[in-house]
Amino acid sequence: MKKELQEEYEKYININSDEYSKAVVEASENVMKLLDENKTSEEAIEGLKGFGLTGYMAGVAIQTVVYFHERGEEIKKVWNKQNGAEDATGIVNPALITINNK
Repeated sequence: MKKELQEEYEKYININSDEYSKAVVEASENVMKLLDENKTSEEAIEGLKGFGLTGYMAGVAIQTVVYFHERGEEIKKVWNKQNGAEDATGIVNPALITINNK
């Protein structure tokens, strides 16, 4: 966790208290815990499993990790690569389909 964002993160948790949002928060916390345990980004991303997330929810969980965790940029690169958009500037949302007419 980025220390300078601790207060903002606590507000984020409090705002996202409904069951849908809570699943996203819990999954992102699991990913951050794995990062804190020095797991690889790939291993940490596996930490999303078991929370019943949709593709959209998984994308939001990763977005949360990218914003609040020191290793966020590392996760972003691996996540985007795993989702077929290695050169993306933002965070890939796996719930969206991109059609490429090449």
